Amino acid sequence: MQRRKFIKSMGLGLGVVGSSAAMSGCQTLAQGAVRSGLKSDPKPIKQAGHFSNIVVGSGYGGAVSALRLSEQGHKVLILEMGMRWDRTPNHTTFCKMINADERSSWFKNWPSAPIPIPRRIAKYPGVLDLIEYDNMKVFAGRAYGGGSIVNGAIAIQPRRSHFEQTFPWLNSDEMYDIFFPRALKQLRVSQIPEDFFNNSEHYEFTRAAERQAEKAGLKTEFFGNSYDFDYMQKEAKGEVYPSALGGEVIYGNNAGKYSLDLTYLKDAEATGNVKVKTLRKVNGIKQLDDGQLELEVQVLNKQGGIDAIEYYRCDKLFLNAGSTGTSELLLKSQAAGTLNNLNEHVGQHWGPNGNIMTGRNFVHAAGEAQSTIPVKGINMWDGDRAGSKYKIFAEIAPLPLGLETWTTLYLAITDNPERGNYYYDKASGTVKLNWKRSQNEYSVNAAKELIEKLGKANGGRVSSLLFTKGFGDNFCYHPLGGCVLGKATDEFGRVKGHESIYVQDSALIPGSAGVNPYVFITGLAERNMSYILQQDFG
Repeated sequence: MQRRKFIKSMGLGLGVVGSSAAMSGCQTLAQGAVRSGLKSDPKPIKQAGHFSNIVVGSGYGGAVSALRLSEQGHKVLILEMGMRWDRTPNHTTFCKMINADERSSWFKNWPSAPIPIPRRIAKYPGVLDLIEYDNMKVFAGRAYGGGSIVNGAIAIQPRRSHFEQTFPWLNSDEMYDIFFPRALKQLRVSQIPEDFFNNSEHYEFTRAAERQAEKAGLKTEFFGNSYDFDYMQKEAKGEVYPSALGGEVIYGNNAGKYSLDLTYLKDAEATGNVKVKTLRKVNGIKQLDDGQLELEVQVLNKQGGIDAIEYYRCDKLFLNAGSTGTSELLLKSQAAGTLNNLNEHVGQHWGPNGNIMTGRNFVHAAGEAQSTIPVKGINMWDGDRAGSKYKIFAEIAPLPLGLETWTTLYLAITDNPERGNYYYDKASGTVKLNWKRSQNEYSVNAAKELIEKLGKANGGRVSSLLFTKGFGDNFCYHPLGGCVLGKATDEFGRVKGHESIYVQDSALIPGSAGVNPYVFITGLAERNMSYILQQDFG
């Protein structure tokens, strides 16, 4: 079948998002509408007051910042661009991947997904955004809890060798003895029980891919996840509401997953020192003469318009809008002349974490019932890579369509050395991404080699039904960089030239984490906040 006919016959799309520790961005919303709203249709201007500490963004870096500040008695205001999605008792907060509705996507007429879902929806502030640059599309979480709401919760501690190569001047013993374990505990990370994995019909897709990898001489391994596997086993028995086993993940889980609103953010709010405002898009940052910072904030409504413009003042700003959002805000404010001391590294050292999706059709049966939560991957990164010159870690991903697809699917992370950069474009008045499609050549070649090895041993063919030419290389889930630790910031995330602005999110990591990055981001934020609280808060 042709790819388009295949998709149409399914009536839905791909049900996988591998992570996204870094998916919590802040992107300009319908630029024309915003400019029109501000100029031809003036909005009420409100002075929102002064706050000691403002956290922008509620993804992993923002959640760590909020908890560690609030638990020591410091008042915190969280400004989040997306909505808050508290779980309902009847499990109707989020929509399923099959029959996606307006809750799925951030002001789109079609559900945001790696392949088109032929289902028209109303524009609404849904949980998943797709930011489109010239040669790269970036998936981003838009909700209280950021990317943790929409990712597959894959929790992998970064390889020590890769971490030390990325930040050779950091104390890696401290990271691996203290801060990564602290993050893993707070994130509620665990591994699937092997007995359940080996016997569950919902993981036949993983076992099938594992057998094919073994036949090709490739190594597979388990990894951790922030999903509650005790809950999943009850799902399998029919005792509780099915979430992972009921086709939920890319647009939120109504149960089972420990997203940030149920861990870090919940604990932060429990201190009584945290106030949360949602549907707040920060549009600019200004350094005032008295040392305070002023934020211009758009109050969004559920139709995509702007109800008001608010101005906030703060002593310290924790900017955690994700690689895209943090970089955009800094560059936009620099261009406006309101942050004049930023250095040349802001916006630089960007990368898609070597993301690429691929798969193989017409292979062994993968099972009709599939869990949405990945638990295992093919490791061609460490040690013996079966003669390959490429480093690639391919998560064995589900394709939960409710029917037998005879397909194995992979979300791969490669060691792509290419880097791009964000920049402010004066002509359009927007921040753009300088990244060429050709810069993904390493990732494509690595994925091709993997597929060829599997195909030679097992038959089948590359999955051109899902991706053009079989490789999804024009989108990413893990944008990294733009405000790199030790370059655009000091060694703890204070922005150079504006030391009362702190960055603790995916913007700190230069282009590649080597794994799904949210444990990397969370552990780094834990380390930085530990020192910041000692040094800047007494």
